[in-house]
Parts: sequence; structure tokens; C-alpha cells
Amino acid sequence: MRSSPAGPIPSGGGSELERIRRIVSAQFPIYDTRVGPQSLILAIQVDPASLEAKFDQLRRDLSAAGYIPILRRQHGEDFLEVVPRPRLRSRRDWVNLALLAATVATTTLAGALIWLTYVGGQNLGATDFLYGAVYFSIPVLTILGLHELAHYFMARRRKIDASLPYFIPLPPPFLFGTFGAFISIREPFPDKKALFDIGAAGPLAGFVTSIPIALAGLYLSAHTVALPATYCGPTVLGVSYGSLVIGPSLFWEFLALFFPHSLLTLHPLALAGWVGIFVTSINLLPAGQLDGGHVFRALFGDRIRWVSYATVILLFGLGIFYTGWLFFGILILLLGVRHPPPLNDVSPLGRRRLLVGALVVAILVSGFVIQPLYTPAYSLSVNSGGVGYSPSTLQLPVNATLNYTVVNGDPVAHGFVFAATVENVSVKENNTTVYLSPTALTAWAAGAVWVFHLPNGTSVTLQGADASLPSSDYVSVPGGSSGNSASVRLDFTNSVTALAVEVRVTADELCAPSGSGVAGTTFTVVPP
Repeated sequence: MRSSPAGPIPSGGGSELERIRRIVSAQFPIYDTRVGPQSLILAIQVDPASLEAKFDQLRRDLSAAGYIPILRRQHGEDFLEVVPRPRLRSRRDWVNLALLAATVATTTLAGALIWLTYVGGQNLGATDFLYGAVYFSIPVLTILGLHELAHYFMARRRKIDASLPYFIPLPPPFLFGTFGAFISIREPFPDKKALFDIGAAGPLAGFVTSIPIALAGLYLSAHTVALPATYCGPTVLGVSYGSLVIGPSLFWEFLALFFPHSLLTLHPLALAGWVGIFVTSINLLPAGQLDGGHVFRALFGDRIRWVSYATVILLFGLGIFYTGWLFFGILILLLGVRHPPPLNDVSPLGRRRLLVGALVVAILVSGFVIQPLYTPAYSLSVNSGGVGYSPSTLQLPVNATLNYTVVNGDPVAHGFVFAATVENVSVKENNTTVYLSPTALTAWAAGAVWVFHLPNGTSVTLQGADASLPSSDYVSVPGGSSGNSASVRLDFTNSVTALAVEVRVTADELCAPSGSGVAGTTFTVVPP
């Protein structure tokens, strides 16, 4: 946090100007001096071998005198611009503590709701808050805290003033209870190495911390008994916790090879690990003041500004798949798309940091998810498999078998219940084919008998014009591109004769929002 800068540097031959020149000349020979309205520009001679150490010493000496040096190379010459150091406001650590306490509360509440959904509960209790804190809030805050503390201690190591972490609380219906955390760098970055080291330290620490948490959570997920499909989970302000699905990143898919699991039986600890990996990745986007903005500015210089603009445009485009990217793109615009240069923008990074930069890029690519959170589309279809007939008798003139298949179009498993109804009946009257009136149709269909033969071997018999299976007789159909269908055989009989009967069969997806998750097909039964 900074106040307005100090006044301009005095011009002329005043003692202040001479004092600045004396401090600078102790490190670099000066061969030209220019006095601007708000700064002093000195042309200096630089020895590349000692540049970094001498500039760091100069920065500390000028900082003690109330100034900041900025080193630039133009047309083969090195120029040092000296500007007044802004006055820093006093620290208010109580703000950090208040935000931390609020974030502990919101993440614990979020964890309680996630735990309630995981165990199939209905109402929040003290146990839900306890396990929500242990398995979600504490792991998430540990990942975020170590991420930011890595920034903080790296800044202290480089003798750069930085604040303690500021946590950002977000209450439900935001799923995770927090929007992350950040620290405030209270002075300019001295050089590209410091910019790189501080920017990369947080993501590396957060990523390393996320891996064991994710693996432990995946182990628990692999040993989790799936809840019945009839359980839909709590709903908070329109957000159904039971229907939310995470998008797996490339790195998450790699970790899942060790402990295969279902996205619908994800343990809260695994979700905390997923949050850590995902947050680390989006922080590494090469834009503005994000960690990735620091790292990529150090790696590629001012050329990265075009990538930063492209990143914001990309985020707005990805908003088609996930609206959160729109908000994130706007946030980057508000904070500034173009990253300011470090004070010493001349000294190279070195090979070791280039290798770490390659690792950072790998974390960004492998942890990023285009659609991190989504609600299934509840896409399904019911396909007719034809009508089979059994020999008619005087007692059962209508005796048919309807075969159909329900196809789950979502990537996750769903439960389905089935129904059937008589929609139309035609009969012969005076050698003329007529359709029964609504009253006569109801009377005819009252004698209909339906026997649903389900894929699990269960048979359910119902009678009447409309036959709907109870939710307890649901059929679970896997998601994905293979094995995502289930076949049903429906025996339909009636003791009253008819020329033709139109039967509508439907599949209803459990826990689907109103107006979705229903599909059907119509059969025409023509008794022989």
C-alpha cells in the first residue's frame, strides 16, 4: 500500500543532487547527467560481471536516502533513472488476521456442505463442520498459506518489503469458500531474478503441497462407497452441491491412475488437492500481476505484453464454457494487463531459472481446466428396440413386449426411473376404425398390465393407464462414451381387445432440475 510520491528531485547544483550522484558514483562511473521534472537520469558505465551485485547495493543505498534507481539499456548505452521513493503507509496486520479468520469460517462452512454431500446427509450438524474443517478447510488454507508464504519469504530473502498474506473469504454458494490469497509487494522488484524467484516460489510451493493432499484424497475416494442415485445433495441459493462435477486436468488424470475413482464419489480431501492444483495453474497464466505475469515478464521481457493481452482475450472466449473466466478476465484488466519492468531490466536470468521456467510452463499446462466446475447437462435419449408379440388369447388379446434402451449422454453416471402410459387406442366399430374418446381410453387402459424387466434382473409389475416406477427401483447408467446405456424389456398386456395401441415410455433422470432430464419414445402396438 502506497501514498502519493514525494516531490521532484531538486534541479541545479544543490546538495541533494550531489548526494545522489555521490551514491551512484560509488557503484558506477557517471559520464552524463540529465535532470527531468520528476527524476534524475544518469548515463553510467556498467561492468556486466559486477552489475547485479553493485546495482543491488545501489538500490539499498538509494532506498535509505529516499530514492529508487531504474536501470535501462537503450541503443547500447546504460541509463540510470533515479526517482523519489513513495512513502509507505504503516502496516495494519489486524486486517490480515481478520481476513484469515473470516476465510477460516467460510471455508469451514463450505467444507461442511461438501462433507454433508459426501456422506449423503440432509441437515448440517456439528460433525459436518468438524470433518469439513479437517478434510477441506485446513488443507485448502494450508495450500494457499504456503503458496503466499513462499512469496513472502522469498521477498524477504531478496530484501524486498512485502505484506503478510491477505486471504479472500467468499461465503456459499461459492463452492470453496475463498477466492484465494495474495501478498502486497510494497516496493518495485529490483531485477529480473527477484521478479522470477518471487513469482515462481508461490506456485511451486502450492503445487508441491497439493500433490500429497490430492493423493491422500484420491486414496480415500477409491475406497468410498457410492451413494444411491436418489440422493441429490443440499442446495444453497440455487447451487446444488450434489450435482456439481469437477473438470479433471491432465495432471489430475495422471494422479488418478494411482487411485481410480468416480467424479461423483470424490472425497473432500481430494477436492482440496484439486483446488490447490487448479489455483496454482490459473495463477500461472501469463497476464498482468498474476504469478505467471511475474515469471513470464522475467523470462521474456516486455514482449510478454502481447501474450498478456492474448490471455485476457482467451479468458473472455473461454467464458462460453465457464462464466468464471469472464470474471477472471475482468479482474486482470482492473489490476493491469501490462506488467511493469523491474528496476534492473538488464541482468540476465541464467540457465537454472530457465529450467525452472520450463517447469512452471508444465504446471500451467497440465493443471489448467477449460471447464473446472460444471453441472451435468442431464442429456439422455431413449431408443426404440422394436415390438415383439406373444400369441393372443381370448383372455389376453393384447400381449406385446416393448424393447428400448436409455442412453446417458453425460460423462458421469446417473440414476433413471421409467414410466409408461397408453396415449391412444383404436378399435373397430361397424367396420370403421375409430379412436377411443378420453373417457373410453381411460376405461380401456385401466386393464393394462405392465411388467418392467430391469437390467439388474429385477421385475416390477404395475397396472393402469399410467405406470411409473418408484425411485427405489432406479437403474444406474454409467457415463462416458462406452457402456453408457441400459436396455429395458417391458411386457404390456390387456384383456380388452384393440386394433392398435400407442404406448409412450419415458426415462426420468434422478436429481435433474425441473424441465430437464426426461426423454421418451412411442411404440405402436398392433396385436396380430
